Amino acid sequence: MSFAVVNGLTFGVHLLLACSAADFMATRIWGETTIGVLALLFQGSLLVWTAARYDRRADERRVPQEQEQELDY
Repeated sequence: MSFAVVNGLTFGVHLLLACSAADFMATRIWGETTIGVLALLFQGSLLVWTAARYDRRADERRVPQEQEQELDY
C-alpha cells in the first residue's frame, strides 16, 4: 500500500509542477541540468528504493509459508 501511495503522490506532485510551473522546472542548475531533470531523477530513485523495500518485505513474508510447505512433505 505504501509503495503505491508514495510513488503516486510523487508522480502527482511532479506532474502538477510540470504543468503549472514550467518556468520553475526549466530553471537551470548547472549546464543543461534543470530542476525538472533533478526532480525526475529523484522520482526514479524513489521508485527503485520503494520497490526494493517492498520486494524485501514480500520475501520475508513468504519464507515462513515455504517452511510450512516443506514440513508437510
